[in-house]
Amino acid sequence: MYEIDDPDLQKEKCYTTIGKLPPFVDPQQPPIKKSPFSSISKHSFVHSTSLILPKEIYDSVWDSISSRVRTPQYAKVIMPLSALLAHDFLNFYIKLGNILMISEGRSGVDNVYTLKDGVLRLELDKNSFERAGLDGKPIRNGGRKHVKERYAAEINLRLPSMLHGKKGFDRIVWAFRNVLTTSITWLFCDLTLSPTYSEEEAPIKKHYPQIMQYTPDAKALGTILVPPLHLSGLESDAGKEFLHETCDEIQEWLGLVFLDSPRVHAYDTIDPYLSRYTLPNQDECTPVDLVQISWKGLLPSSWITQLFAVTLRQLTSDTTKPNGWFALTSFALGREAVESKEGYTVLAQPLDKGPAEKQASETLEAGERPQRQFICWEYAGGSSYTW
Repeated sequence: MYEIDDPDLQKEKCYTTIGKLPPFVDPQQPPIKKSPFSSISKHSFVHSTSLILPKEIYDSVWDSISSRVRTPQYAKVIMPLSALLAHDFLNFYIKLGNILMISEGRSGVDNVYTLKDGVLRLELDKNSFERAGLDGKPIRNGGRKHVKERYAAEINLRLPSMLHGKKGFDRIVWAFRNVLTTSITWLFCDLTLSPTYSEEEAPIKKHYPQIMQYTPDAKALGTILVPPLHLSGLESDAGKEFLHETCDEIQEWLGLVFLDSPRVHAYDTIDPYLSRYTLPNQDECTPVDLVQISWKGLLPSSWITQLFAVTLRQLTSDTTKPNGWFALTSFALGREAVESKEGYTVLAQPLDKGPAEKQASETLEAGERPQRQFICWEYAGGSSYTW
């Protein structure tokens, strides 16, 4: 007997994108089809996001950023699948509104459900799938031994045919009332401009939701050794191998900064016998005070996109600090056994490594808005995070 293994199983990947950010970004209409905004929008279910800023930038622009980024809410609620198809819930939240929902459970083990853009996705074991009688397809499992077959069914609840009294819709109602009957815990986020959770007319109120608020946690990281982050011309002047090495070193350094590792602090005195990590371009590193702002909860991609766009706009409008930069990282709630989307990190690089006066004069002569480069790392594979 031969084992047929999936090469992507248990294999973590990192996709790196280098490009230029638009000179002007409207936070209300960001270019979500272009990187890095496309990478942010692809991760719908995020459980934590962190933003790194130099303290000088934080002190000058953070109050303006926080006033422009609305503080969203989400709720924890216990309800069965059949409650999603109730007249008031279906019409108010799904057909006319826009909500994001994700159930508890471990992907690949439990029956787990997600609702995004009106599409309900059910990941079921073989027994539940056959008893429910829904249309679906097998889930890729990576060829692992002793893993039971699982199926995924996707139902677009915004289709005109999804109405009570229609034959296809009534079959779904029957499956939810007779087979998939367990009440489970959901995370619920209303994405509309005027979200409703506890108002009298809110259909979710009858399920007694527990309202959760996003509370940013600002933490001073102290003095960090920052390597050169401006990579202008690297794509054409350097070889691909050097490009990969440089991006990997910056990614590793950023990861240690987000973890607040002592290895990147300016006054770290670790014995090299205990840690062999060295900073990239250590001779050119400069000590900078950094601040980390973190959020935890069900964070929709639209909110993270708005945070990134507003931060970029505030940084770009401050022409007195062309060497300003920031980094954003997010970690997703994985919902696929193979090739699951684990998260991403985006670095908005400084405008120029030269003096500010030179950069300002060049910008004025050209009559153009300055454009920043970015590096985006997307992570896939590995184990999925559950809540």
